[in-house]
Amino acid sequence: MKFRHSSFGMIVFFGLFIAGFSLIAFASTNAGVAPKHGLDEFGGDRYLAPPVIFGILLSMHSVAIGALAIASGDDHPDRTEATPHAPRQPGSFTRFVRAPLPRVLLVGPIWAVCSLVALFIGHTFAADSGAPGTVWGDLTGNPLSALSIVFLCWATANMCFAWSSLAEAFNRDRRSVYLTVLTCGLCLGPLTAGIFGYFGLATLPTVIAFPLGLVFLIVSTALLIPLRWWAIRRVDRFDHGERQPAGSRRGFGRTPQPPEDALQPGERILTSYLGETFNRSSDASTADPQMLVLTDRRIFRASIIAPGRTFVLEQAEPGQLSGGASEPRNNQVITTVLFNGRQPMSVSGGTAEASRRFAEAITVLARTGRLPR
Repeated sequence: MKFRHSSFGMIVFFGLFIAGFSLIAFASTNAGVAPKHGLDEFGGDRYLAPPVIFGILLSMHSVAIGALAIASGDDHPDRTEATPHAPRQPGSFTRFVRAPLPRVLLVGPIWAVCSLVALFIGHTFAADSGAPGTVWGDLTGNPLSALSIVFLCWATANMCFAWSSLAEAFNRDRRSVYLTVLTCGLCLGPLTAGIFGYFGLATLPTVIAFPLGLVFLIVSTALLIPLRWWAIRRVDRFDHGERQPAGSRRGFGRTPQPPEDALQPGERILTSYLGETFNRSSDASTADPQMLVLTDRRIFRASIIAPGRTFVLEQAEPGQLSGGASEPRNNQVITTVLFNGRQPMSVSGGTAEASRRFAEAITVLARTGRLPR
């Protein structure tokens, strides 16, 4: 999957948006724009501006998955255009496992730098310049303070992606778990990050904030990369049929039955049709049943020589599929799979109703990329 310039631009755009939004909130609070009616109210306390901007920045970094979902929104259409007749996999709100790793890893540092610029700008006209030795007070005089902010913002985005990995790992087969984990992350993440930024970061001593940010960045990155790899592997196993449905799992000591014995490792059956044709090279009373089988990787016609011995006669790519047909001929039903650029595959036998349903299903699949339910 290519790293698109448009996606990179969207990531930068969101970073600038976060910086601009937080800076506006800082300027409003710093100027005492909101009326203050009581000593304990938020109102016009200008000295709350630093906690406000830190709280907003960390809160918005904790929902980085939302911006990445938008930046990765053009990945699925390209995959569908490449294989228009391939069955479509279940969608995802975030598309996280389809985003390239460079795109994921660049969100944190780009947003962190944008946030740091906003903090530098806000510090130039702040009513409260902060106490020396604190993150806010040392912002323009101690590089460790700036690095602390970059590390903490970057690590917050990484933790958001690590949590999203847990959610996406269950997207295909445990939809309720996926939604629960994702919802909890989107609710608890901003709350936790916002509380830390508002109540602690501005006044945190720089000598504590710098090693804390560095450790947090290392830990978050160490969690993100393996969790994301595990989530991608789990989704790919499901998409490529390595996890077989319960009804088709092979029990211990059980001989695979047609068409399972003709499948490649990890191949998953979408639909099949069993017909019967006479073997003209032998006695007329001898019949070799034949099948038309559609999987997530190919379409093939096979002959069932014996139980557990299915021989593939011919096969085609899913992208060549153009439809299906069913017609009576010589007191038999002929079921045909039609292709673009190659000869059709046909078997005879079976019932007219089953043949018609199979042909209709194949036609729908060729037109929409989905089998009818």
